[in-house]
Amino acid sequence: MDDSLSFESLLRGARKFAWSAMEAHSEEDEEVFLLHAGVSIERLAKAALVRKSAFLLMELKGRDDTLYHLTGVRHTAKLRTVGAGQAIGRLRDMAVLPQRDPDLDELIELRNGVAHLMASVDDAFDGLSVFCRVTNQLLDHLSRDQGFYWGSWSTLVSITLNDLSEKVERDVARRIEQARRRLNLRFEGLPAEAMESYVATRPELEYGLQISKESAPKVFLPQKCPACNNTAMVIAGPPVIVRKGEAGESQPESMICFVCHFTLKGHEMAAAGIPSRLPLVDAAGARLLTDVEEFLWHVDPSGDDLLEEDADPADS
Repeated sequence: MDDSLSFESLLRGARKFAWSAMEAHSEEDEEVFLLHAGVSIERLAKAALVRKSAFLLMELKGRDDTLYHLTGVRHTAKLRTVGAGQAIGRLRDMAVLPQRDPDLDELIELRNGVAHLMASVDDAFDGLSVFCRVTNQLLDHLSRDQGFYWGSWSTLVSITLNDLSEKVERDVARRIEQARRRLNLRFEGLPAEAMESYVATRPELEYGLQISKESAPKVFLPQKCPACNNTAMVIAGPPVIVRKGEAGESQPESMICFVCHFTLKGHEMAAAGIPSRLPLVDAAGARLLTDVEEFLWHVDPSGDDLLEEDADPADS
């Protein structure tokens, strides 16, 4: 396999395009920003795939030239690797990225639109925040230093993400209070038994692993509702077994409470204080997955590859 598909090369390329995307945004060149931000995320996503195995870059159709190239059988001048959408999809299946992130999907769609002269940008879409957030998610997964990666753009990235975090936290706090108030008003003036009876009639929650042919596996987990403190249901991504014999973990994607009807999704989860990974245990702390179910999931190795810190990605 040549150097262009190595982890280090993909990471350097992602950083180079990240810097040029930030430069274009500062100059209010929206098309160049969208194009380079999309390329940067695509290369960073491919770096995350290569970190696991170079074979994760392969398309599952067409000629075998890329297979022979990756295995060292013979060199090919025309490599066909997965596109941004499929690379992101594979990271979602691997629980690296959330299964649902409409903002990321829109950023990639806009990038493709610019490339094919079909882009139509909604003024309400904050592409910079999405770009910075997803990039940092991938950098955290790869254990890369965000300050080094962003370089002189680090302060702007921090301001952007702090502003985004404050907006999300304000919105989540407001909705928590609204859900709490609606529930309290519903039972205002009634005896405490009325609330207890209502909670007892809510749908019985079933936790555990659900496998479907149409979508990636999901795990249903118990979680205290931040609005009413009753037990809600978290829908999480595919399980990751960190160590054999121990409860695995899963990345929460959404939450619904059948008592106060409060809901959360995506990065709202963190704003409500829900950790980025939840243990696969029930309300009593017992493991949710059976031995057979755990057998289906591989141990999640933590890589220790390090990229030498270049002074400037433009030099690469």
